[in-house]
Amino acid sequence: MKRALILMLSLALGVAAVSASDAPLRISAEGLVAHPGMSSLPATGRYSDAALAASPTADAYLLGAALLRPSLVDAQTRLRAGAVYSLGELARRAGKDGNDALMKRAMAMLAWIRALPVTGRQVALLDPRVVEISAEANLPLADGDVLHYPARPTTVRIVGAVTAPCEVAFTPMQDAHRYLAACPADSVADVDYFFVIQPDGKIMRQGRALWNRSEPLPLAPGAVLYVPIAISVTTAVDPELDKDVANFIGTQVLP
Repeated sequence: MKRALILMLSLALGVAAVSASDAPLRISAEGLVAHPGMSSLPATGRYSDAALAASPTADAYLLGAALLRPSLVDAQTRLRAGAVYSLGELARRAGKDGNDALMKRAMAMLAWIRALPVTGRQVALLDPRVVEISAEANLPLADGDVLHYPARPTTVRIVGAVTAPCEVAFTPMQDAHRYLAACPADSVADVDYFFVIQPDGKIMRQGRALWNRSEPLPLAPGAVLYVPIAISVTTAVDPELDKDVANFIGTQVLP
């Protein structure tokens, strides 16, 4: 009798597991799409299925489309918290040392990063037709995924250790570092490196000095250039601070 009950329980659990794995995926679409809101897709659904179901409109900026995953929210919350903590510690030490310029910059960046939302964004190709024929890019969906299709921007933004954040008109094929001239760095900025965050969320560290100038890198509309605080200053607090901030900026979505 006991053995029969165990067998029945095992079968029931097996059926439940199979049923759970076969449950439809709840996927949402927002922005410039013909079919906004939630849709139900098979458990085997992939990026192309969701993109085709959303049907982005002709004016949607596919390069800036974003996949938002609930499963990434906790990790990105920790990423933001770590950057906020390190910037706070940097400001505290700068205040103690009487370095007002560094203290103000660290506090301003802390407030800015703290105000940015946690999105759960993951780098993904979401052009419906392109991803449909790319086995490498056409990855499985997860329940709760959201596809965001923004409008095409006309500018490039420059943020971080600059006198004030700048928004500069996009110029086709212009090298990334040339945009920096339009947005003066402040006294605590890193003069050797900056970060490029392309609208698809990909991040590149670029040399900007004469001794380490990177190869020309054209930007896409909506790119962000992040000028970090000098690494010689931040290393004592957190050697990964500039990378963490750049990575968190990369999780943001275009409007």
